[in-house]
Amino acid sequence: MAIGRKTLGLVANSLRESGKSGMIWSFLIQGGTQAINFVVTVILARLLMPEQFGLIGMIAIFIAISRALIDGGFVSSLIRTKDADNVDYSTVFFVNLISSVFLYGLLFITAPLISEFYQEEILIKLIRVLGLILIINAFSLVQSTKLNKALQFKTQFKLQLPSLIISALISIWMAYNNYGVWSLVAKDIIYAFLATLQLWWYANWIPSFVFDREKFKYHFNFGYKLSLTQIINTSFNNLYNVVIGKYFSAAQLGYFTRARSLEQLPTLFFYNAFNRVFYPLLAKVNDDDQQLKRVYSQLMRVVIFVVTPILIYLGVVAEPFFRWLLTEKWLPAVPYFQLLIISGIFYPIHQYNLNICKLKGRSDMVLKLSMLQNIMLLVGAFSAIWFGIYGLLYSLIVINILITFINAYFSGKLIGYNLKNQLKDILPILLLNVLIGIIFYFLQIRWLYKFPDLLNLIVSVIGFLVIYLFIAFAIRMKVINDLMSYRRK
Repeated sequence: MAIGRKTLGLVANSLRESGKSGMIWSFLIQGGTQAINFVVTVILARLLMPEQFGLIGMIAIFIAISRALIDGGFVSSLIRTKDADNVDYSTVFFVNLISSVFLYGLLFITAPLISEFYQEEILIKLIRVLGLILIINAFSLVQSTKLNKALQFKTQFKLQLPSLIISALISIWMAYNNYGVWSLVAKDIIYAFLATLQLWWYANWIPSFVFDREKFKYHFNFGYKLSLTQIINTSFNNLYNVVIGKYFSAAQLGYFTRARSLEQLPTLFFYNAFNRVFYPLLAKVNDDDQQLKRVYSQLMRVVIFVVTPILIYLGVVAEPFFRWLLTEKWLPAVPYFQLLIISGIFYPIHQYNLNICKLKGRSDMVLKLSMLQNIMLLVGAFSAIWFGIYGLLYSLIVINILITFINAYFSGKLIGYNLKNQLKDILPILLLNVLIGIIFYFLQIRWLYKFPDLLNLIVSVIGFLVIYLFIAFAIRMKVINDLMSYRRK
C-alpha cells in the first residue's frame, strides 16, 4: 500500500513537472511570437503604405474561413481522443489535405469575383498566391497536433522561432526593395513552409495510406460543431473589414486594421494573462455562488484597474505615439484608434461575463449571446454605413458596450452579481481614469506637444502613472487591497 502511494506520488510529481515545463514553453511561444510579430509589423508599417495592408485585410476573411473549414474541429477531436492511433492521425491528415486542395481550388476560381466585389484587380493574384498557405498548413496540422498532445512546446518553440525570424527578415528585405504588398504575402507563405518542413522532422511521424470511415465519422461528429462556431465567429469578426473594404478605400481599411490591432494588443495581452490565473481560481469556487461573486467582483476591479489606464493613456498620446512608432503616414488612423479604445475598455468585462456562463455550465447561453452579438454587428454595420467610416466606428462602439451590459445582466443572474453591482465596482476606477485622461489631454495640447515625440511619451506615461497610483492609494480604493491580496496568494 505504501509502495502504491509512493508510485502515485512519483507519477503526480512527474505530471506536475511536465505541466510546469509545458506551461513555461507555452508562454515563451506566445510571448516570443507576439513580440517578434509586433516588431516586424511596426517595421513593415514604416516601409509600406496603408493601402497595402488594406489589400491583405480585404482577403483575410476568405483565408480565415477556409482555415476553419480545413480544420473542421478534427484537431480538437484528436487531442481529446485518449487512444488515438496511427489510423486516426492518417485519416484526419488526408481529410485535411483533400479539403485544403478543394478550398484552394475554390478560392482560385472565385478570385476574379472577389476582385470585382472590391474593385481591386490585384486581389486575383494575391488570393491565388496567399491561398497556397492552406495546402502548406494542411501538411502540418496533424504533426502540430501530436506535439501539442504530448506537451512538447519546447520543440515547437525551437522550430517556430527560426521560421518566424527568417520569414520576417525576408519580408523586411522585400519591403525595403519596393516589393510592396507581396512582402506581406511572402512573410506568411515562407513562415508556413519553413514551419511545416521542421514539423515533419521533429514530429517524427509520416502518414500511412489508410482511411477509416468510422474514424472519420467519429471525429467529424465531434468537430463539425466547433468548426461551425468558429466559421460564424470568424465571419462576423471580419465583417467590418469587408464593409470598409467594399464601400471605402483600401487605405481606410489599412488605417482601420492597424488601429484595431494596436488597440487589441494590450487588451488581449492582459485579458489572457489574467484569465490564465483567475479562471482556475473561479472554477475552484464554482459551487459556492457567494464566494464566486466575491472573487469575480475582485477580478473585475483588478482587470479594469490595470487595463483602463493603459488604454486611456494611449488614447491621449495617440498622435505622438503613432508618429513615433509608425511615421506620419499613419496619422489618419489616430481618430480610429482613439474611438476603438472606448470599446476596448469593455472587452475584458464582456469576456469574463461569458466565462461565468461557462463556469455555471450554461454553454447554451454563451451560444445565444454570441449569436445576438453577431446579429447586432450585422445590423449595425449596414445601418451605419450611410454615415461614413465614423458611423461604422460609432456603431461598433455602441454594440460592444450594449452586448457587454447584456452579458453582465444574464451572467450576473447566475451568481447574484447584477449589472448594477458590477457598475458600482468598476465605475470609480473608470471615472478616475477619465479624469486623469482629461487632465493629460489638456496638458498634451497646451504644453507636452512641444516636446519631441519620444520625450513626450516618456514624460506623459510617468506623470500619468504617478498621479493615477497616488490618487488610488490616497483615497484607499478597494482594488488596492484586492491587488495586494492576489499578490500574496
